[in-house]
Amino acid sequence: MATQEEWYQKLKSWLPTWFFNEEYYNEAVLQGIARVLVELESRASEHQIETFIALADGAYVDEHGLERNLTREELELDPIFSERIRYISNSTPVPAIKRLVDALLAVGEATIVEDFDAGVYLNREEFFNRGSVFIDAIYNVFSIIVDKQVHAPYSFHSREYFCNREDFYGTNDSSLELFQFIIDAVDKAKALGTLYRLIERTG
Repeated sequence: MATQEEWYQKLKSWLPTWFFNEEYYNEAVLQGIARVLVELESRASEHQIETFIALADGAYVDEHGLERNLTREELELDPIFSERIRYISNSTPVPAIKRLVDALLAVGEATIVEDFDAGVYLNREEFFNRGSVFIDAIYNVFSIIVDKQVHAPYSFHSREYFCNREDFYGTNDSSLELFQFIIDAVDKAKALGTLYRLIERTG
């Protein structure tokens, strides 16, 4: 942050030389403005610090909690509440989200991966294959991975089958309505301030 004198010199450099013909008064005005700018810069820096959960205190910690649907317990101190906020995954447990999504799927079961635990590394038990999904970790985000939502055809076109209300052809495309149902359901169930991805496997 700049000092009052540094702000004064900066302001002075922006003005024409004739402005300082009455330098005694003009200097007093610019020094006053410089002092205000120092105060504003200091407050802006303090507010920026408060945006970090680990560095925030008081009411700012409460705001971080409210963004994640958490409230401070009675007599809970800032460090303890801050720790609870920092390590929240989501207020609805992963198994509950999985059960919710599985109930809506037409095919298979969902896999839910929380970004803090999404690292993939290679060892004797791991290898690259088409089923791997690589995720860039972002704090407080989880991913819902589902199989391609294309139901196997009930009937094939042959002499024994014809098109009616009971026998119909399959489709190569997933239903967008199905995914919208999943999004609406998860939006209502997940914690406030928690983001997620819905990923459909291609094969």
